[in-house]
Amino acid sequence: MKIRVLIALIIPFLLVVSCSPVKIYTEKSELNYEKSYKTFAIINQYKGKNAWNSPVLDQNLVHNLTEGMKEMGYEPDRNSPDLILRYNTLLSEGEKEVSQYPGSMWGYGMYNPWMYRMPYPYWGNPTKLEKYDLGELVIDFIDPRADQVILRISAVGEVNNPKQKYKNIKISVEKILHEFSKKVEAG
Repeated sequence: MKIRVLIALIIPFLLVVSCSPVKIYTEKSELNYEKSYKTFAIINQYKGKNAWNSPVLDQNLVHNLTEGMKEMGYEPDRNSPDLILRYNTLLSEGEKEVSQYPGSMWGYGMYNPWMYRMPYPYWGNPTKLEKYDLGELVIDFIDPRADQVILRISAVGEVNNPKQKYKNIKISVEKILHEFSKKVEAG
């Protein structure tokens, strides 16, 4: 009985995680595994520039980063941190090809020209270009004593509406901090 409940809880979680709209990239990894980092501070790379030009999104980003670092056992310290998290967000436009008609040349199922669902004649698979916004969150983990970036992790995802930006910021921070914790534990 317990196994069934556990499986019923794990399967939806795996589906949600596997269909995540955010991809993570580690661009630089020069983490010094002998050092133990205990405190942190969060700064914006461009002072006065909010995350995706929204003060609310900027506050959410800083809050999520702070809470995530606290959960991993780090303490905030603005005066002399062991680790500085410097963030930057980018928003760019992109285009993708989208198929206008799903299915094969003859519609769905097996071949039957009398049950054809699309306007006749229909040869090929016409596509159209669809515009979208691509949001990127870049976090540099900086060792202030060495004055160098020791780890850079970025999260990239499609953001087409404000609600999706809020969701992607939370997911991006969780995935970036998870990647950071994996790198720290590997040492």
